[in-house]
Amino acid sequence: MILHDYLGMMRVQHTKPTASHNFFGSFRKLEFDITCNRSFVIPSHIFPYLKNLEELNVHSSDVVQVIFDTDEVEVETKGIIFGLKKLILYDLSNLKCVWRENLEEIVSFSNLQEVDVRGCGSLVTLFPLSVAKNLGKLESLDIQKCEKMVEIVGREAEMEHAMTIMFEFPCLSYLNLEDMPLLSCFYPGKHHLECPLLDQLYVEYCPKLKLFRSSFDEDSKKEVLEAPTYNNLFSRLKR
Repeated sequence: MILHDYLGMMRVQHTKPTASHNFFGSFRKLEFDITCNRSFVIPSHIFPYLKNLEELNVHSSDVVQVIFDTDEVEVETKGIIFGLKKLILYDLSNLKCVWRENLEEIVSFSNLQEVDVRGCGSLVTLFPLSVAKNLGKLESLDIQKCEKMVEIVGREAEMEHAMTIMFEFPCLSYLNLEDMPLLSCFYPGKHHLECPLLDQLYVEYCPKLKLFRSSFDEDSKKEVLEAPTYNNLFSRLKR
């Protein structure tokens, strides 16, 4: 099903959903375009009613700032596993974040297989750390023309600087990064990245992107190399 407006979602934006809103449960695909006039697309209290959603396409809007509003998730919403497999975001000039933070133990997007983001010029990071650590089914990641993007995964404020983060993408076979002049890293801290099935890697006009980066340790007064470990990242790449 394709929507060009919010239908019942507009009416329940600031109220708790009732049984009458169960029609959301039948949705497999949602599409929002230039007619979307809300700053966020999916309010947190709608989460329990969209567990069967498999594809979300949001495009051509100057109003949208947040895709998944998880700022104030109610108790009954916690622990939901989304069925979302495909996320497409095109030409959203004012998009600030896809997911609000504080997602851990609240909502899981572990079924995501394809993420395609293009022309989102205000987006600085794509994934919160809690989402990125739970993308075991992700097969394709395509990010293009996000001029302000600095890192693909953002660091959480409470995360210890010295902690090494493990990122495992056992199904990822396609990765495309294109036209992002400020993109400097996958994740700004120490991390281990494993993509054993990656066989298509494309990077174009990302002049600041580095596999290794350094920072200054205030305690030791020495420069610390934050070297990600890319095990099995290039072994299957097509020549």
